[in-house]
Amino acid sequence: MPTAETRDTGLTVRRTRWSRAALAGIFVVGTLGLIIWHANHPDALPTDDRVVSASTPVDEPVYVGVARGVEGRTLHLSGVKVHATSNTDVSVTPLLCRGGQVEATTDPAAFCTDLVNPEGEPFGVDDSIVLQLTSDQPAVAVIDPVRLGFRESFQWGTLPTGAGAVVRVLAR
Repeated sequence: MPTAETRDTGLTVRRTRWSRAALAGIFVVGTLGLIIWHANHPDALPTDDRVVSASTPVDEPVYVGVARGVEGRTLHLSGVKVHATSNTDVSVTPLLCRGGQVEATTDPAAFCTDLVNPEGEPFGVDDSIVLQLTSDQPAVAVIDPVRLGFRESFQWGTLPTGAGAVVRVLAR
């Protein structure tokens, strides 16, 4: 009866430590990439199609509410970016209205428990972003929805939120 003979063809697969290290490195880099991507992509903030309208006499500030806090979220603000276009110089200052909401007023104290610089402040559901606008000459200002720079948990970002505004500064 014939016997089986073992032949060496010279083709063998060898696993080395290098291939395991390469796979571990790819896994670590991929995991870090996913963590970094997630940290820089928080959920979108609500935007509004409405436009807030306001008017005020020259040299009298008007306060326009453009963004409200989001139910179930507390954002830690690093800043508020405002883009305004006008036919003359206007001063636009973002403020954080604590414990209230403003549509348009010349007296925000009636609606806000406190009005502060938003930088470094928490922004909760009972708060709102208010823009103080003033001009020393008649003007029309068109303001886009604000962009909030914020951190939420271990995520951070700068996203648009709220409504736009049109403010008329009237001659006395």
